[in-house]
Amino acid sequence: PSRSRPVVSAEAHAPIAVLGASGQVGGAVAAQLAEAGHPVRTIGRRPLALPGVEHHALSAWTGDALGPALAGCRAAFLMVPLVPDAVALGRCLNAAADAAGIDTVVRLSVLQGLVRDGVGLGRLHAAIDDDLRARSIPRVLTLCPDSFMQNLLGAAPQVAAGELQDATGDGRMAFVDVHDIAACAVSGLLGHAAPGVHDLTGPAALSMDEVADTFSRVLGRPVAYTDLSVAERRRQYRQWGLSDFLADTLAELAAWTRSQPPCPVTDAVRAITGHPPTALGTFIERHGAAWGQTS
Repeated sequence: PSRSRPVVSAEAHAPIAVLGASGQVGGAVAAQLAEAGHPVRTIGRRPLALPGVEHHALSAWTGDALGPALAGCRAAFLMVPLVPDAVALGRCLNAAADAAGIDTVVRLSVLQGLVRDGVGLGRLHAAIDDDLRARSIPRVLTLCPDSFMQNLLGAAPQVAAGELQDATGDGRMAFVDVHDIAACAVSGLLGHAAPGVHDLTGPAALSMDEVADTFSRVLGRPVAYTDLSVAERRRQYRQWGLSDFLADTLAELAAWTRSQPPCPVTDAVRAITGHPPTALGTFIERHGAAWGQTS
């Protein structure tokens, strides 16, 4: 595009914007940046309890509100909440980052297999990704992780009782630690990773039976997998208080995982960060208390 862009300082004192810092990935990105001594500006409704981190309260998800929030930032980590109007929110955020003259954007997306197969979650993120690539932001790194290991913490009461439930059948997921995703984002935000689209996975694609076996091995007590139907899983989501939109989205994701061959395990975490991705057994050990371990 020929239009001029605002000039944003690339100096180290210019902040790095982080959207979604109250969530799992955004919070880890903000924490890792702050721990490394980089100035961070979190943007959202609630501040993050991190020393030295600047917070810009976001009153509304509009260009008028996002523009001042992003002004003067040298890079930005962008993500959107999973809500029915997520595409509109994502396009608005992309436009605000472009108008603010930000040169480096790292965006949290989804596995490209979901995009390729036209799954609802994939279509949602593809629309935002395409919009971002069409703008004049020079450096865009799109991170596309498989299922988060941290999502298993939601099943901690089940695991403590010796059971793990899902509706993915024999389908496999290459669970990836949120902190590994954040480390990839930080590398991109600091200009150490090349722009592009990267599927992020853990070191192995596992069925939920194999996940349960890993729990059993690490915890030293039996954990069995119970396979629900997709309809049962959706009802479970609604019983937990999830909206119809979220319940439908997650149920469709389970159905896709159930019916598809696993997405290939990638070496992207190691290539971007220089360290291997966290193994599931290591993650389980680190969160022993969550699963009812007393020692």
